[in-house]
Amino acid sequence: MFYSIPHLRLFKLISVLLSTVIFSSIAQSKNLEITAEQRKEVVESISQIIIENYIFPEVAAQNAIYIQKQLKIGEYSKIIDADKFATKLTLDLQHINHDKHMEVRVNKPQKVNSEQEQTNNPHLEYLKQEQKENYGFKEIKILEGNVGYVDFRYFSGFDSAKATVDGVLQLIKNTDAIIFDLRKNDGGSPEMVQYICSYFFSEKTHLNSLYWRKGDRTQEFWTLDELPGKRMPDVPLFVLTSKYTFSGAEEFAYNFKTRKRATIVGENTGGGANPGGPIEVNKYFSINVPTGRAINPITQTNWEGTGVTPNIETTASNAFNKAHVLAKSSAETYRKAKEKTKAR
Repeated sequence: MFYSIPHLRLFKLISVLLSTVIFSSIAQSKNLEITAEQRKEVVESISQIIIENYIFPEVAAQNAIYIQKQLKIGEYSKIIDADKFATKLTLDLQHINHDKHMEVRVNKPQKVNSEQEQTNNPHLEYLKQEQKENYGFKEIKILEGNVGYVDFRYFSGFDSAKATVDGVLQLIKNTDAIIFDLRKNDGGSPEMVQYICSYFFSEKTHLNSLYWRKGDRTQEFWTLDELPGKRMPDVPLFVLTSKYTFSGAEEFAYNFKTRKRATIVGENTGGGANPGGPIEVNKYFSINVPTGRAINPITQTNWEGTGVTPNIETTASNAFNKAHVLAKSSAETYRKAKEKTKAR
């Protein structure tokens, strides 16, 4: 399960799964047009889906009433473009629930080349795409002052991504401070958040919990007992954030902040803490429905609607420079402490 978000890569994957081999007649048209009957069908289907699945049942009922009322009074009657209809439904749903994770999308037809037709495996194609993107890791380098710097854009849900994480952390394992740049990170897998966080704690630590409406169950995420690489429990950490930092990336920052394990530098984050996943509405539309909510073991709440407030607030553009100055100072202190320990 993912902390899925607007523009989410998981949604793209599901859209591919739903539409790679269908819509052949639609594919020739630039935009999908819908009828009044189809609009009614979508509103009714979405109403039922969120009532049955949304993490907050009372809010789900309010959502359903609102979009049905919008349909009845003609707010959707002039919308024939499917994308515009999906956008309007998203805005109306979020008007009630204020949940940025809930989004209606059109299942776009995909251009299928001959090789794709042979394999017909969108999941594999998506894995290949993430591999081309180095599983979201954009830049890794050693900055002045022996400060490690990691810029990554999402938390991959593929197990094969863990080897890349191990390799990245191997490169910076001898640095004296680390900066994680999440200013353009839009979230992803809670399991990958857990995996990376585990490298930076020595003792078994409760990072986060996810409560799921289905089954009335709570899933706890603790640091992992075994890792293939070297743990760095004392290295000074800095996390860069912006208003675009969202979802799983927010959990990453929140985990470290609440445990006082890292200094968060930058802007208040986007404010999405309710994980879920896409559900097919019909062959033309899907809706991302949050089916769970995060519960931090320290605060007993989360960052939904409020975002993660940085320890040091500054603009996103200034966050790197600010953090680097702080990291160099912390690195020097950390180095001296290590040298003193070795001298004993």
